[in-house]
Amino acid sequence: MSVSPTTVSVSAIVGQSAPTASVEVSFSGQTADQGVYLSGSYTEHGIASLSDSSGSSPVVVAIQFQAPATLGPGVYQDTITLTGCYQEACTQQVTGSPQAIQVTYTVSASVMTLTSLSPSSTMAEGPAFTLTATGTNFTSQSQISWNGTPVATTYDSPTSLTALIPASDIATAGTVPVTVTDPTEGATNSLSFSVTPAVLTLTSVSPTSVTVGGPAFMLTVLGAAFTNSSVVQWNGTSRTTTYVSSSELVAQINAADIAALGTASVTVQDSTSSVGTTSPQTVTVAPASVDASAFQINAAHSGSVTFANLLPLPSAPTWSVDVGGTPSYALIADGKVFVTVPVSGGGSEVLALDQATGATVWGPVLVAGTANAAYDNGRVFVVIASGNAATMEALDAGTGAVDWSTLLSGQYMFSSAPSAGDGMVFTGGAGNSGTLYALNETTGALAWTEMVQNGDDSTPAVSADGVYVTYPCWTYDFRPATGDTIWNSNTGCEGGGGNTPVVANQLLYSPENYPGYNGTIFNAENGSSQGTFTGSAPPALTSTMGYFLQGGTLRGITEPASVVQWSFTGDGTLTGAPIVVNQYVFIGSTSGNLYALDAITGTQVWTQALGQPVDSGVDYMPYSSLSAGDGLLIVPAGTKVIAYTLSTNP
Repeated sequence: MSVSPTTVSVSAIVGQSAPTASVEVSFSGQTADQGVYLSGSYTEHGIASLSDSSGSSPVVVAIQFQAPATLGPGVYQDTITLTGCYQEACTQQVTGSPQAIQVTYTVSASVMTLTSLSPSSTMAEGPAFTLTATGTNFTSQSQISWNGTPVATTYDSPTSLTALIPASDIATAGTVPVTVTDPTEGATNSLSFSVTPAVLTLTSVSPTSVTVGGPAFMLTVLGAAFTNSSVVQWNGTSRTTTYVSSSELVAQINAADIAALGTASVTVQDSTSSVGTTSPQTVTVAPASVDASAFQINAAHSGSVTFANLLPLPSAPTWSVDVGGTPSYALIADGKVFVTVPVSGGGSEVLALDQATGATVWGPVLVAGTANAAYDNGRVFVVIASGNAATMEALDAGTGAVDWSTLLSGQYMFSSAPSAGDGMVFTGGAGNSGTLYALNETTGALAWTEMVQNGDDSTPAVSADGVYVTYPCWTYDFRPATGDTIWNSNTGCEGGGGNTPVVANQLLYSPENYPGYNGTIFNAENGSSQGTFTGSAPPALTSTMGYFLQGGTLRGITEPASVVQWSFTGDGTLTGAPIVVNQYVFIGSTSGNLYALDAITGTQVWTQALGQPVDSGVDYMPYSSLSAGDGLLIVPAGTKVIAYTLSTNP
């Protein structure tokens, strides 16, 4: 009988779990089928124990040491004598038995240390931030102490803690001592955190792009060391500026400022700062998009698009594809048509079709839940709702590959399609109070959330300076970059549900009188009431007219005077939300007809028999409606996606 090793050394720190070790017992010239029985004698408090073992050669014997907290700091030595016997009564030992094993057990005091901080500095007057403390021997009771005061701390691991440091703690420049304290481990060494003097800085603006010829808007400017004397400059000319905080300003940008294509230079000037004027950020004044990027064509849900020219209305579809389920509204961009399609079992598919032929470019990508999508800047953003959680996924528009995936939780239901623009994507969820989510388009990181009353289904309407959602009796306007509340309206009632608002011409059409699309017209900038409207689906809006479906009748109404110019009933089964392309208004019916009307007179100028009903799913996800973009009119009818070519030079 031989044992290896014959000396065992282990170590542990007070507070850790008890260590283990093992030795290997070998036999030669005999088998172990008769049994090998092992016993030990201990000289130091029984610091180690083992159980009888038997088996074929070699036999691995496990040694279990006592908990280090039980023994306390010290060096403990022991001798374990292993005896191998052929019988349980041990009347005959095997050759070479017994064998002695020398054991050394070192228990060290638990020394908690703080080795680094991340970040290790920040600028005074900046926003709240998360501080990560790295060290050793942290426990779930350890707390980061900021300037001698413990702060709410999250235990990540024995080597990492995090804490949110509020903006009030970095209001002035200086050096702050940081330690970690623990009720059993005491306090660590101290590290210094540097709060550097604030320097007038411009870090970002929102929006970064606006449409040429668009309306006036509010520009959000983020940075550091702003004061009441700070003024936003647009191409070197001061604009009316509102001080929000030392890190945020809001400036009024006039319609004349964006009357021509190009880029504008934005700076902040402050006479009280040694810097004087910051380095610039830029805002692009871009042509109006002809893509279809969201429900009702665009993130504002105006249901309107203007192509450079139109062909004569076609006598037949360009292509038609059966996708095996009711297709959603179409996104039309990057030479592709993107749709989501419900499938059996509660899942959905996402697929991309070629704009010219309808051939599948990629997909279908199967996702586990109800789905709708939005497009922006080369990505398709898909909300996938399943029970009390949802996932937002960004798919590469060219390949369908997943760029990122972010879990949205904390709500009992997700029924809001997404809207995206200017680097952010938005959606909502329903709970006791609903939540509006804003995510970074590039990374999927959650940029901000806002609680809303009666929150349920309301796909956010997004303009250059506002994110709008509507629920029964409540309407909200949030600042896209920060989630700041700009205004809200409450009519004093309660209820569940919700509908999607429409923003156009600096007016917000808020269907707050759920059910249906009846509601209030607000000034989109300040929330003042501008009248009321009625409807059964989102209206389509141009600069002078609104097109409202109500009770099966489509009406053309001058806006904002609200004078009915014409009415159209078609085959008596008109359904869904109308859209307007140049001088034509398009609408479908449950009888399977598609109509085009003169937008000014309401005269029917074109019709197509689709053979399947046009879906009217505009109340809850998955939404389905007409869409137009990149010269195409896309119609979801039954299980088909039908494309008509309206322009070859949109």
